[in-house]
Amino acid sequence: MSTAVLLLATDVFGETPATASLCRQLAIPSCVISPYEGAQSFKTEQQAYERFLAAGGVAAYAEKIHTYLTQNEVQHFLGFGVGGSAWWMKSAAKAIQTQSATLFYASRVRHHLDVVSACATHFIFAEHEVAYESTRLAEQLARLGHHTEIAKQAKHGFMNSFAAGFSLKLQTTYLELLTHKYQLQQAA
Repeated sequence: MSTAVLLLATDVFGETPATASLCRQLAIPSCVISPYEGAQSFKTEQQAYERFLAAGGVAAYAEKIHTYLTQNEVQHFLGFGVGGSAWWMKSAAKAIQTQSATLFYASRVRHHLDVVSACATHFIFAEHEVAYESTRLAEQLARLGHHTEIAKQAKHGFMNSFAAGFSLKLQTTYLELLTHKYQLQQAA
């Protein structure tokens, strides 16, 4: 059993030096879960996405996250892109032991609005998305009682330095907010 306070589910890029840095900055015991076994290296986001699909896609990733959570207790879940979507699809309703979940640009939740999360869930969407209208999705989730927000001027992947939509300013802002949130919850 893991002693992690936080489970971080990566996006299609998997574990990267940036992921390790993020965990260090959050300064709480963390475990990283990725769609892949072992480190991966991608030259483009398209290459990462194709590898993600070859690894079984969001359904396989959802199962991997769910298996981890049934074998380990975590207080907080942090998901990026497909990591957040995978958690939502398979584990959100069963996250009884989890205090909070923060999901950045988890776009596929739009296909699973019937899911009821067992913990407080905070959705953060990029203002500019290609595949869907993020403002509309945020409004739908807010009507269902979830905390939602739109990162202004952001594109999908704004938290990941490997993604085309990366924004250092937004990453810094949200890392500060997450660090503060987790430190407050640990002190309580």
